[in-house]
Amino acid sequence: MCITEDKLVESYGKATPRKRFRLSYKNYSIFPQLVDCYETGLFNRILFEVEYNRRKKNDDDLGVRIQTSHRSGPTAAKAIEHIMIRDAIEECNFSGNILKESDDSEKHKRDILTIHMMRREYEVFDTSLKALPLAEFKITYSHLHDGRKLVEIADFLKQL
Repeated sequence: MCITEDKLVESYGKATPRKRFRLSYKNYSIFPQLVDCYETGLFNRILFEVEYNRRKKNDDDLGVRIQTSHRSGPTAAKAIEHIMIRDAIEECNFSGNILKESDDSEKHKRDILTIHMMRREYEVFDTSLKALPLAEFKITYSHLHDGRKLVEIADFLKQL
């Protein structure tokens, strides 16, 4: 049962601890990649919303901006903006108020906090899995990662 990263984050954020574990368990083999993919999309979504809303507020052309004076450093300003958005996502640092310029800052904050919870809980699950005795780890890992059915694993173990 693999789901898209959008549905995973939304479901995970609303789920009980039991359901969150099941989501991690059922999507174990691709869970980190789904979270990374969602995080990248969230970064770009926030960036585009902030840029669009700023241009719209300044009555700028909503297309490409051309610098006509030598007073500002648009490259530096863009770099700082990228760092602030990245910092908000990676460190849950909302102090720069960069999210306030986006379309739905509260949803973005919830998504960022959910991503952090997902990473922490997956790390606990993964660490616990790796702490199993070797034989149990191999059985569980082959079921989770390779998608082997428990019946197949049981048949294989009978042959040993």
